[in-house]
Amino acid sequence: MSSSTVAPSSGARFYALRLKPGQDVALELRKFVDDNGLKAVSIVTVVGSLTKASLRFANTGVWVEREGHFEIVSLVGTVDAKGDHLHIALSDRHGVTTGAHFGPGSSVYTTAEIVLAELADLDFTREPCALSGYEELIVKPRG
Repeated sequence: MSSSTVAPSSGARFYALRLKPGQDVALELRKFVDDNGLKAVSIVTVVGSLTKASLRFANTGVWVEREGHFEIVSLVGTVDAKGDHLHIALSDRHGVTTGAHFGPGSSVYTTAEIVLAELADLDFTREPCALSGYEELIVKPRG
């Protein structure tokens, strides 16, 4: 984005939910967005713990499953009507922290307390990007 480009802005509506032991965070986020017809969502905050996480480390293209007891230090991302882009930071019992892309295949240990913001005046979609080689976020005013 050049310095002369103005990014679209939006008011937000906030949602708070709690996931319980055994629930899959990514799948429950997808279900919540679908069930509520949300089009442009940002994850505001997530705290909780996992016993299993599906991770893709930077520039590998390979998903791995980690099992143990992990604190969710951070979970950030954007979610649209058809896709998402999620990153997580997990800390183990020694405080060793791992960060990666996050996807379906997790299991909540004790809780996952989640606050989401729906950007009511925007639509998020994803389109292939020639520069990155991935489907990247497209932000448009809701019309």
